Amino acid sequence: MIHFLTQRFIENYGDYKNQKVRQAYGTLCSILSIICNIVLVIFKITIGLIVHSVAIQADGLNNLSDVGSNLASLFGFKLANKHPDKDHPYGHGRYEYIAGMVIAFLILVVGIQSLKESVVKIFNPEKVMFSFVAVVILIFSILVKLWMYYFNNQIGKKIDSSSLKAAGQDSLNDVVTTFATLVSLILTLITDLPVDGIIGTIVSLIVIFAGINVFKDTINPLLGLAPDKALIDDIENFIMSYDKPLGIHDLMMHDYGPGRMFMTLHVEVDCQEDVMKIHEEIDDIERAIQEKYHIHTTIHYDPVDVHNPRLLALKQQVLEIVKGIDEHYSIHDFRMVPGKNHTNLIFDVLIPANDQISHQILKNKISAEVKQISDEYHCVIEIDHAFV
Repeated sequence: MIHFLTQRFIENYGDYKNQKVRQAYGTLCSILSIICNIVLVIFKITIGLIVHSVAIQADGLNNLSDVGSNLASLFGFKLANKHPDKDHPYGHGRYEYIAGMVIAFLILVVGIQSLKESVVKIFNPEKVMFSFVAVVILIFSILVKLWMYYFNNQIGKKIDSSSLKAAGQDSLNDVVTTFATLVSLILTLITDLPVDGIIGTIVSLIVIFAGINVFKDTINPLLGLAPDKALIDDIENFIMSYDKPLGIHDLMMHDYGPGRMFMTLHVEVDCQEDVMKIHEEIDDIERAIQEKYHIHTTIHYDPVDVHNPRLLALKQQVLEIVKGIDEHYSIHDFRMVPGKNHTNLIFDVLIPANDQISHQILKNKISAEVKQISDEYHCVIEIDHAFV
């Protein structure tokens, strides 16, 4: 079914990195989801009112919030594909994340409202009338939501869309809540307990927690989520496969929406190499990363001396000192500058992003241990936090 629909409605459907193709996928998924959810809302609200079931009505309201979510996703894809302008030179891709936040907000609003009504029904229950029609509609709803989960999740993975993945997860949550509603309707046949209000409360809590999770998933990229480690490792291995690079550091990646990634990094190269040849290869690497990973990349190259035995021996000694403090620490940009009274050892120490150690204490500790090698050495240290 997915293959048929994408072939029928999306031109160049296999080009997932193309922004127009991504928008076409997002539009198709959103419109199909809107149609399915509207049908479910009409059936569930109507049956819920007929049989006096707050759980079924809560489930219907949840589907109504899904319509709002799908509309937000639809407009999010449309706005995200706007061409960059002078006020937004990096494009408008983050509209897709904002759409995800709107989805999360709507889910939370409906969940809280349903929770309020369900708790009232526990203490002031109404007789729920069992209906085979309601059972059929709820089973039909479960099947529709399973299909919507599969459709949105598969497309979300293909085009790397957080809003479609969120819509897919929301559909899977709806399967759970609708199944719970079905159970509550069946239980009314064998008990006089306020199961409708109890199940409605459980359903509402599931909806609320789902909304919180969707909110977390969409706000993280806006706050600056660390890039995927597997992607970074692959990019670093790709760069190191070229002739000139000797090492990589200070890699930073900025996310301005799906398909709008920007990356900067430093590449260490031999200081005795021809600078024009180095520059040519760096340009080749930047273009290759754009073609392979669709990431706009800027590389700064650092010339390092790999032919000075004293420098290399000192670098290894300092690295062992730093690793002795914490095995997760590393050094880069190591230079030795001789002077009249002392020799400056200039280098950066890279520590994990979540490391809370005082920079001055760390500098003092490293300097003190380097002094034990020789009083001649004076450390000039810069502390860097990892961005990946």
